[in-house]
Amino acid sequence: MVSSNSFAAMRRAFLALFVVVLSGCSSTGVYDLRKSAGPVSRAPRTIFVEPFSVRTKALNLGERSASEKAALGREISRNLADRTALEIRRYAAPSQVLPVGRVPAVGTWLVRGEILKVDQGSRALRTGVGLGMGRTEFRTRVSVSEVRPDGLRKLLTFRTTGTSGLEPGAALGVATGAGAVQVAGGALMGSLAGVSSDVDRTAYEIAAVLSSYLSRNRLLSPDRTPLTPNMAGELPTTINPRRILPAPVRDQLGD
Repeated sequence: MVSSNSFAAMRRAFLALFVVVLSGCSSTGVYDLRKSAGPVSRAPRTIFVEPFSVRTKALNLGERSASEKAALGREISRNLADRTALEIRRYAAPSQVLPVGRVPAVGTWLVRGEILKVDQGSRALRTGVGLGMGRTEFRTRVSVSEVRPDGLRKLLTFRTTGTSGLEPGAALGVATGAGAVQVAGGALMGSLAGVSSDVDRTAYEIAAVLSSYLSRNRLLSPDRTPLTPNMAGELPTTINPRRILPAPVRDQLGD
């Protein structure tokens, strides 16, 4: 008889293998990464994340009304900010979503961005056919600035692009779909399951950019393991299968 611990270990091993097979179907990449010329000598006290802007025309969410698309756009923006702050706290530095009306203090950093495209794809094709069919598309533009007495000094700018194809699901005993994003801002609707996975992965890559930047400047806390961002078009120097998993699966596997 297989113990519960043995079953959990087998499930984790199977998930890791499954992820490698699916790596071409679900991923998020960073590109056009640019850094400022000036040195950074101090780690940020807090990294604030401002909710990303998004225009309704950037949302390809099927046959929905303009008001429903706008509401979903706001929800996607909130979820992305919440998840990004969570991932930055985990891998880079203290972080929180910037409260409305608050001006970030000197010595903190500010993450700003715009959601350029959200395409929900076809969930039926993703789950029924797979192999990249019906995949979603999620694109953002991001900047990171240092808050100084004379204003903001831009440290980093980059873009992300992500897709979700076939995902591991109930057969593997993990929560995906409607439960894919459970953060302070709420959960994306079940009909946007692939998009919610894109939000998770985008947040992870934003945190990876910051983690790598802090590490290169010798400002990353020693209790954090540095991440390397998944640079689009480049072969990774290390294999990190966790990055293509939805957040709930990564959280079940642990850091």
